Amino acid sequence: MKKISKLHLGVYGILLKGEKILLIKKLRGPYKGKLDLPGGKLEHGEKILSGLKREIIEETGVIADNFKLLDNFTTKVSFRDNNEKICMYHVGLIYRAMFINDKKIKNNINEEDSGGGEWYLIESLSRGKVSPFVFYFIKNIYEK
Repeated sequence: MKKISKLHLGVYGILLKGEKILLIKKLRGPYKGKLDLPGGKLEHGEKILSGLKREIIEETGVIADNFKLLDNFTTKVSFRDNNEKICMYHVGLIYRAMFINDKKIKNNINEEDSGGGEWYLIESLSRGKVSPFVFYFIKNIYEK
């Protein structure tokens, strides 16, 4: 089995609606089966906020704007992908965003690694159900 060490830098959005947060269902990768923040890696030459806006639309169908950097978070995670054992240092820039329109929310898709977005009551989320990024937000940033 081949072992790979890699760095992944991503941009992620926090979208809130009252006591609910918009999360995606992860279909593959280190957080497969968990709920995660919408977002991901930038395309070559893409500006950070343009990439974040694109990722949120692709993964959830929600149009967001008015981004504000809240924090950054790093974690080290190991997982298997096909015949490769991957040790990933995951760095995320976490932005607060306002949603402009959530009328066309995609909640049953299969695009790359997202199964679509859905609003979740924050107090119903537990560590075992969410990615480290969501858990970090709940424990360190979210103000009730």
